[in-house]
Amino acid sequence: MRKKITLSTAISYMFIAMTVTFCLTMILSTRMFEAKVSSVNEKESMYDKVSDIDRVVRQNYYTTVDDTNIYESLSAGYVNGLKDSESRYLTTTEVTEYQEEMSGKIIGIGMDIAKSKEDGGYMRVYKVYSESPADVQGIAVNDLLTAINGISTINLTEREATKLLSGKSGTTVDVTYRHEDSETTATLTRKAYDAPSVSYSKEDTVGYIKITNFSSRTASELEYAANNLTSQGATSLCIDIRNNASKDFDSAADAADILLKEGTTMYAVYQDGERKVLYTSDKTATTLPVTLITNGGTGYAAEMFTVMLKDTAGAKTVGTTTMGKGTLQKLFRLPDGSGVVLTVATLSPTASAVYTGTGIAPDYEKALDSTQEASAYTFTISNDPQILRAFEVARNLTVQQ
Repeated sequence: MRKKITLSTAISYMFIAMTVTFCLTMILSTRMFEAKVSSVNEKESMYDKVSDIDRVVRQNYYTTVDDTNIYESLSAGYVNGLKDSESRYLTTTEVTEYQEEMSGKIIGIGMDIAKSKEDGGYMRVYKVYSESPADVQGIAVNDLLTAINGISTINLTEREATKLLSGKSGTTVDVTYRHEDSETTATLTRKAYDAPSVSYSKEDTVGYIKITNFSSRTASELEYAANNLTSQGATSLCIDIRNNASKDFDSAADAADILLKEGTTMYAVYQDGERKVLYTSDKTATTLPVTLITNGGTGYAAEMFTVMLKDTAGAKTVGTTTMGKGTLQKLFRLPDGSGVVLTVATLSPTASAVYTGTGIAPDYEKALDSTQEASAYTFTISNDPQILRAFEVARNLTVQQ
């Protein structure tokens, strides 16, 4: 039997509840206010320091201050202060270049080079992109690049040489190259040029696909390649993503969707610690077993692509451990046209462990020795040790089906 309460008792309960609610609200509001005031005070202190530096500089610096350069440096310095190598400030020009790169264009002179011990340590050209500045100049595969801006390539590493060749669109670089028995020095203007994302061929019963980078065109190119290889009778797919360090995660997810069955393919952990669904795939999927070839140059979007196929399609990997770049970056445009690329989340696979900092170890280890590494640019599908090992794995997967 339920007891009845008097009106006065009910009013007392209501008053107590209102009082408790009021007190809790006041406590919470006070803490929020104090946190905001503390933040405002810290910002004021920071701005005051910048103002003090500006005053000292303008009163004492021996020549004219370039305000535009100061503002750009302040912006870049703020982002650099995050101590995150993946986050950076972009000028308006750099934003345009970044977007062109994401769309599949590369900025430079349009050739890939490698150190050649057989040629005295010069750089040998092993790939020239169609309609790029190098192509227009007449530089061809197997030409020797002997100097960049007057610096002998004998004294440069591949990384140093590549850095000298790259730069902002519209800037120039002097290259000296040897074609047959003739040496020429030319001034080339860097520009954005199209770089094909996907190439493919059928090797016996294996469909070999090379993805050099991820862009907005990759998914459609991959779908076309997979369909063609299947119609030609391929019984498995071997996807080569070595040295693919693209940062276009959306395009990599779209490409993976071509091969994966319906479901969640990747989660992300954000600032508040919450794990949210980042990417999903539809019902369209390949029925062929997939093998991936990776190495230490496989990173960012290519690593995500790898772990998506491992977790959702049971793909096997061959080669060496990947870079370990398992964080997500996003471009934020600022009102003046500049931008900030920020790391916004940690990628969290659906089944595999988080690989940030550790990389994705291969299911089948196949490293190149020092001699093979030095001549890797000369390898073809028929004699590349890692490709040949991957083909073995792919054929075994077909037998096991």
